[in-house]
Amino acid sequence: MKTRPLFFFVVFLIILFIFFKLDHLLRKEVLAFGDEVKMGILDTKEWIIQSYESYFDQAETIQRQANELKELEKLQLKNIQMQDELDKVLQFYAMPKPSLSDLYAIRAISYMDFGNYERVWLKGYEREKEGFFGLLAQGSVIGIAKQDSNGRLIGYLNGDSLCSYGVYVGKNKALGIARGIDHQLLIDYIPLGSEIEIGDEVITNGLDDIFFSNLPVGRVSEVILQNGYLSAKITPYVQNIQLGYLWLLDRKK
Repeated sequence: MKTRPLFFFVVFLIILFIFFKLDHLLRKEVLAFGDEVKMGILDTKEWIIQSYESYFDQAETIQRQANELKELEKLQLKNIQMQDELDKVLQFYAMPKPSLSDLYAIRAISYMDFGNYERVWLKGYEREKEGFFGLLAQGSVIGIAKQDSNGRLIGYLNGDSLCSYGVYVGKNKALGIARGIDHQLLIDYIPLGSEIEIGDEVITNGLDDIFFSNLPVGRVSEVILQNGYLSAKITPYVQNIQLGYLWLLDRKK
């Protein structure tokens, strides 16, 4: 009789283990299904917009796309010329060719939490890699990204407390660290004596292995004197990021 409570306790532990194992697997399946639903909604939205433009703004759309194609062709030719000049310099000095970063078009499919517009779920980059990646939109830095323990990609946009990267400030390129504080993008740890002022441009410095240098971030809107260093508030070039396509910068070659 004394063994019966022990038997039921062991059975209870086995059932509990199976439940949590199934719960974990089901949670992953539910999350994956949810991502597919969100992707389907975004695809439908884009199809409706494209259909509207095709039928109602056809002439304007064709002209705009023709202009964009001309600009892309011009950029392609300039890129070929710059690559040729770079190859000549590298060959002259017997230097190896640089390893370029990879850019991927990915999607912000939804916000992580209701009312929080600074963290998004990202879809479209399936490689499992540790570390941080850069996020860009409209040619400017909008935040960073990192994979969670399940391999899902999270975007921490400018203003989020986990968003941080190295920057230069102003024409003299004062060093600083851009990070999110109270839903604003600030630069901390600018050395005292640095000549910075309101309106100065902020660009990436490429020292953090997240971005390469000279990518635009925004402009200084306020300079603050701290204990032993300077801080500055930034007005980012890109604000109110919408769900949809972004660029992911992967420097982890």
